Amino acid sequence: QKLDLIDSGIRTSDNWVAADGSVVCTDTRTIRFGKSEVGRYIDYQIAIHASHGDVTFRDTKEGTMGIRTNPLLRLQNDEKRGNHTALGKSINSEGVEGKDMWGKRARWVDYWAPINEYTVGIAIFDHPSNPRHPTWWHARYYGLVAANPFGIHDFEQKEAGTGDMQIEAGQTVTFRYRFLFHEGDAKQANVAGEFERFAKD
Repeated sequence: QKLDLIDSGIRTSDNWVAADGSVVCTDTRTIRFGKSEVGRYIDYQIAIHASHGDVTFRDTKEGTMGIRTNPLLRLQNDEKRGNHTALGKSINSEGVEGKDMWGKRARWVDYWAPINEYTVGIAIFDHPSNPRHPTWWHARYYGLVAANPFGIHDFEQKEAGTGDMQIEAGQTVTFRYRFLFHEGDAKQANVAGEFERFAKD
């Protein structure tokens, strides 16, 4: 719909279009790029506007703000998925490590591994202003890492639909995330401190 260049990034206005061509809702996305003492980051903010009536996000573990990591950052080899090079480790803000992070609530998660003689990693931060912060994480051993505030049914074995979120007509809900690309492990990169700086922004 619209794209603007802004300081250190871009901003777009977008339509969410159904299969029949009707507009369901709209959003404003702001993506900024920056550098901290430990690495580089991408800030992603999406404001979802219920501009065409009520909008409901359904309860599902699939989604929501995620990435696929470099195969070396994965936590274990998986022949079925063609990965034979896993060297990664991971931890979340609550001290939960590895595969046990799946479905847990946390302010951030971090994955790291040795790549080409360097230890490097990527952390994802869930901003405290986000609905249902701290979010749940669809964080898998095979490289899928996603913040998901909607999948409560799967994550906590609760009644189907528990994670549904409705935005009433005319209202806006905003989500903010940071992807931090850093050297070292979570402690060496002071990921916890980097999150606190992001949280105060």
